[in-house]
Amino acid sequence: MTRHFQLTAIAVLLGVSGIAQAALTVTSGPVSFSGSASVTATGGQVASATNSNNGATIANVALGQFDAANGVLTGVDIQLTSNRTQTINGSGNKNNGPGRTVNGSGTSNALMSAAGVSAAFAPNLTQAGSGCALAHGPTGPVNCGWGPNTAAAATTDTTVGADDQNLNDYVGGGSVNASLSLPTLSAATTMSSTAGQPGSGSSATYKVDWAGSLQANYSYLLHSLASFDGSSTNNTLTLDFGTVAQNTGPTLSFSLFNLADADRIGLDLDSVSGSGDTGALTTNLTAFNDLAQGSSLAFVANLLTSTTGVFSAQYLINLSDADFGASSTRQNHQLTLNLVGNVVGNVTAVPVPGAVWLFGSALLGVLGMNRRKQTA
Repeated sequence: MTRHFQLTAIAVLLGVSGIAQAALTVTSGPVSFSGSASVTATGGQVASATNSNNGATIANVALGQFDAANGVLTGVDIQLTSNRTQTINGSGNKNNGPGRTVNGSGTSNALMSAAGVSAAFAPNLTQAGSGCALAHGPTGPVNCGWGPNTAAAATTDTTVGADDQNLNDYVGGGSVNASLSLPTLSAATTMSSTAGQPGSGSSATYKVDWAGSLQANYSYLLHSLASFDGSSTNNTLTLDFGTVAQNTGPTLSFSLFNLADADRIGLDLDSVSGSGDTGALTTNLTAFNDLAQGSSLAFVANLLTSTTGVFSAQYLINLSDADFGASSTRQNHQLTLNLVGNVVGNVTAVPVPGAVWLFGSALLGVLGMNRRKQTA
């Protein structure tokens, strides 16, 4: 016979919560990237013109995922070390007519994003051009160019933690994607005069180069380690009540341990299933949450002796890592408790029949008469 016990979890504070411990760390390693995006604004015989290339992607970076064999993932930081460099250049043209100057400018911002991560960089970068002049007079077609003008590199570093609800996205044997983009990227071109013959115009091209490295830093705790022994791993325990008299009700005690390690997560007892003579051999095992490393809880096993016989039962104790961190990294454990016992009936005196007493009395009487005759 198999009997299943689904225990109701009782939230008990058992020492320091596993998630509050100082976690171990492992990294995906830095992954280099380099990319650029540009936009060109063009105006024909107008004072100014603009154009944009918003949302341009600079790079997609594949970061190695966390291996659940290491432990329970409790946090993820995406670390960016990089520089952005702006460059702008332009040109102008005109036919006969008044002189004029042409110029341009550009502006951009930046975004790093991944699962549960979004980091924008402020303020926006802005780059102004040096411009060039188109001479006055009936000179026919005239062209000029300016730039390229390159600004000093802008350091673009950050470390951003991923949202807890996205931790499972970082678990596995593959990679998780991080993206570097320019949500806004725009250029403007200007011309100081639009007078004269048709055919004048200007343009400006603005480019952003972004290069550096990304890495994922994973914080984790070692898996819990359930045992019947506080000093070493012991997954099976047999408790033998031996031979006991009926109606005596013996008990035996035992403990469950989460083996000690300062970097270990807590232990949960989720459920217990029993088979065999569970009506005669019972236990008070009760669900618990977050049994801290190095801690234990004591329980008892009982042999119910109202009925005689040889009894045996087995209890499978289902445990798991405490409910913190990425659920896909939590491991399950199972301990086996075997209980055996023999209940025998009480031994009582057998009644002596009345005829035996009468025979004994008669025998004593005969012996007494013989003795009197010998004396005479």
